[in-house]
Amino acid sequence: MVIHYRLMVFLALTWLLTLCGPARADEVLLLHSGVGPTPWNQRLASGLIEGLGGTASVRQAFLTADGTDEDAYDAVYDRLSEDLAGDAPKAVVAEGPLAFAFVRKYAGLFPEAPVIYCAMARPDPEELSECGNYTGIATDCAVRRSVDLIFAMRPATRLLVAVADRTPEAARRMELVNEAMRPYLNRAQILFPGFEPGDDRGLDLKGLGDTLASVPSTGTVLFLGFAEDRDGSPISNEEMAALIRERADAPVYLLDDAVFGTGAVGGWMISAKDVGADAARVVRKILGGENVREMLPPPSRPALRFDGTALARFGLHAPDSAEVVNPPAGTVQERPVLPVTGLAWAVGLAGLIVLLVLLRRRSKS
Repeated sequence: MVIHYRLMVFLALTWLLTLCGPARADEVLLLHSGVGPTPWNQRLASGLIEGLGGTASVRQAFLTADGTDEDAYDAVYDRLSEDLAGDAPKAVVAEGPLAFAFVRKYAGLFPEAPVIYCAMARPDPEELSECGNYTGIATDCAVRRSVDLIFAMRPATRLLVAVADRTPEAARRMELVNEAMRPYLNRAQILFPGFEPGDDRGLDLKGLGDTLASVPSTGTVLFLGFAEDRDGSPISNEEMAALIRERADAPVYLLDDAVFGTGAVGGWMISAKDVGADAARVVRKILGGENVREMLPPPSRPALRFDGTALARFGLHAPDSAEVVNPPAGTVQERPVLPVTGLAWAVGLAGLIVLLVLLRRRSKS
């Protein structure tokens, strides 16, 4: 009888805990434009996860496709449909232009889920208004401030080499560089390798490496973005990092931290983790019931950040307000005073003895 009573109490408590326990967290889908994890998109994911806290879980998906045609992305659609298995996420975060385009094309995957774009420029307003339940965080790259920073830190710069690919966003940034260079054209030139008269097909990886290696000592490089070569083949962050690490002979300034830590100086950079945190703030508002169509989130802002070892290599000093990471591994060791002084005394004494001997011989002769 006692055992039966205890069993009834246990079952009742279990039932109450089930009713009162926390419900399963809402799920957010983070769709990446890349084909797999990279340090940059995983920093973005960590910013999103940390920003959401316990309010929602995050599922990551990548646009891994065998090719770039429409059939290849139909296969991605089929795979995602199977993975989601009818369990639609509460929100979709599209990282980058390709992921955003995919979500718009295959909107049936997420019929009720609001979409937040990030890590890209703000889309055309008319295009965005036709999308429906969409909002996003534009990337506010500091092109003008980066140009001003280069000449403030390195006034002797006589050539600015702006590296870009053939994407529309890179073209827009090249226009911004031309505008920002106007105050400096009396003392410096601007070069867009792969986009010069008579050679405007863009760059491949070999051409980019040769360009980085040929920048003169009075030159500086500004990376505007290089996600694909002149034939449209994607270029990974790892490939770009290796080129900077192995070929760059001049300071390299960046607009984001995708290849930061590979020998580039840094500068006004968009942080991947900050982008993820910005997206998390929007998702939390959506889960709290705010209307997506009425949102106009502020853009992701760049921060001033530098690699201390790269600065030391080129004899540069960061502005006082900047964050400096990766200090030089070693410092120049001064020789101890006593041994050097003792050596000088020994040499001087030996010379004096020789002089006295010579004078003594001359006096005897």
